Amino acid sequence: MRIEDRRSILRLAFGVTGVFSLGLFLGWPLAVVGAVFAALFLQAPAPLPLAAFGKLFVFSIGLMFISFLLSSIFSPYPLVFLIFVAIGIILSFVWSVSGAGVLPGVIALMGALMIPNLALQSQDLALVLVFWIPMNLFFAGFASTLMFVLIPAEPPSEAQTKNAVLQDFDPHRRIVRMSLVTVPFALVFFISGASALLVLFFVALLSQQLAAMPSAGTTVAKAMLTANLLGAAVSIICYEINVIAPIFLTPVLLCFLFCLTLGILGKSQTPLAAAAGSAITTALIVYGGSIAPFSDEADVKSITRVLQVAGAAFFVIIAYVVVDEFWPERNKRIAN
Repeated sequence: MRIEDRRSILRLAFGVTGVFSLGLFLGWPLAVVGAVFAALFLQAPAPLPLAAFGKLFVFSIGLMFISFLLSSIFSPYPLVFLIFVAIGIILSFVWSVSGAGVLPGVIALMGALMIPNLALQSQDLALVLVFWIPMNLFFAGFASTLMFVLIPAEPPSEAQTKNAVLQDFDPHRRIVRMSLVTVPFALVFFISGASALLVLFFVALLSQQLAAMPSAGTTVAKAMLTANLLGAAVSIICYEINVIAPIFLTPVLLCFLFCLTLGILGKSQTPLAAAAGSAITTALIVYGGSIAPFSDEADVKSITRVLQVAGAAFFVIIAYVVVDEFWPERNKRIAN
């Protein structure tokens, strides 16, 4: 294994575990979201520039407050409220595809999905979310920057830079595809009165990951399904170990071990390597959400969280395959 790969694995394991364990120790709301943000930051080949992170942080604050304000205004009008949610999702995809990137797109989707959902339940809890999503982003950004300082990364090669710049897709077509997958899920979720916030966060993350993998629908579906099954299996094992040894050190060590193991898997040449990155985020959401969830969900068991996330994953992945069949990433007539 290359030295740079080893450094990348160590950055990921120590950085994610640091945010995860600190959030668990201090008990701040949605600490799992901070750990997932850290995982996204640390899977990048280089640290996010300070100026770019500052803009992202300010953007997250403004977006959450605007979403809270609009949700509060439209919540008494169900039809208008659902239209507002659908428009918010589509605008999030427009923002992401226009060059903002995956993480800003995820944050925009959180504002379009999580804040409106919680505003229907409690204005006070929604305000807590408005404050703590940017704070989790700040903690994750600080931790990831620190890890890149302690374990420096090699400058990206010229080929990597060119690949990052090139975008071989139709942005309008991708926006339509992502919207057709995510908007129906969101509408069903809101109409059914569901309240599992981490499921909405998972869907926001999954929709962005699917958009970044413009291969054939069935190929992507199998890869994402494998990643989520792997992450769910890891989270169940960790949860059962946590039941056997319910002390603070247990989840800290487990988080470090599965980040380290999946990080090594991601740098390997095995068929499961491509699924490792998504498996880490799934494991963090399921396992972290089971032992340190938000608000009154402290008694939710791991198997319940697995079923919630699995249901969302199957819905989104199947919808993606259907959309890919009738509205592929590239127009077949143009491709021919």
